[in-house]
Amino acid sequence: MSRIILTNFYPANQTTDANEANANNNAINGSTQRIDGENVRIQGLDMVNLADNPHVRYVDRQDNTAYASINTAPATYNGWIYNAYTIPGTPAGQHYSQTGSINAVMEYPINHDNTFTYNTAANVGTKMQINSTTGIPLKQHQMIQVQWNVNVWDIYHNGLVSRTSPGQYMSQLADDATAGIGIGEYYYLIYPKFNTVSSALADQDFKSADRSGFYSDFGDGDYYDPQVLTPAFSDVQFDYDARRFDHCSVVPMHFVTSTETASGGGRFATYATYDFNIQEYQSAGPAMMISGQHTFEVNVAAGGGKTLYGVQMFISGPYRVNANGQFLESERTDPTGALSGTVQNGVDVSVVLERASVEVEIINPQSGRR
Repeated sequence: MSRIILTNFYPANQTTDANEANANNNAINGSTQRIDGENVRIQGLDMVNLADNPHVRYVDRQDNTAYASINTAPATYNGWIYNAYTIPGTPAGQHYSQTGSINAVMEYPINHDNTFTYNTAANVGTKMQINSTTGIPLKQHQMIQVQWNVNVWDIYHNGLVSRTSPGQYMSQLADDATAGIGIGEYYYLIYPKFNTVSSALADQDFKSADRSGFYSDFGDGDYYDPQVLTPAFSDVQFDYDARRFDHCSVVPMHFVTSTETASGGGRFATYATYDFNIQEYQSAGPAMMISGQHTFEVNVAAGGGKTLYGVQMFISGPYRVNANGQFLESERTDPTGALSGTVQNGVDVSVVLERASVEVEIINPQSGRR
């Protein structure tokens, strides 16, 4: 460990000499700049050693500032409707699959702006551009923390089946079969993805943390990512421990009780609706806030040579739950085949999202710790 030599001003000297002060300052700044015995003295820390090593490397927050008046119907806007992928040909501006194909990657970026319009521009919706177009070159041991809030305005029955027809949204299966929607237990997932490709922030360049080049999960389970669900990205059941979901928030859809009718002795209801006073018998409550946080360490040497250009929130298609696990649903709700001529025991219910925000912090390791 090196040492530095300082010239004392007092009591050796009664006046401060500029040359001596400069020499002392240069000696301090020329040390290792670690918080250790070299620069921790009786008087405390030489704070100059901390000046060039801030703990927080970068912090920013983005809000889509989309606020709807109370009881605003989902059909008022298109851009805030996020459909199941089995709903093709919906009005322009909605999020939907052009073909309803199971080969589609079943997720959408949360990108509606303050006018509830579908918008893919940088710094709009939840597409946050990091450090302008420069990005942040990543280093090993940095911590990346993402926090988000999304308001689910309604569980929207945008398909061809009425929300008052619970039999069309559930099958009689309550076991481990992979058809139908069980007892109404299905959900959407909301999660962040990262762009280390370009400051242009093309949606297809956003990847999960372990596929962006700066983080490795070291075998503790793959991050959830619809792009790696094979074959055909859907209807592939996997156990809960086959993926890690610590970076996801769950949007619950429906729940059902016995004699499941809209006006009978049981209850078939959505978890959220924009008009709770009118549709109380069909809904568990009003719009609901879905929050989440994910923190992880850049654990690839030299940050994998990657620069973080952007972070964006995404929402999945509907997931079906049964006794053995879950799978991403690709069929619509048509258990009798009356709608399409083919029996399908899937899901065609949409999620309506109002305001959404995302916050990102990049934290350097404390000086001398790494």
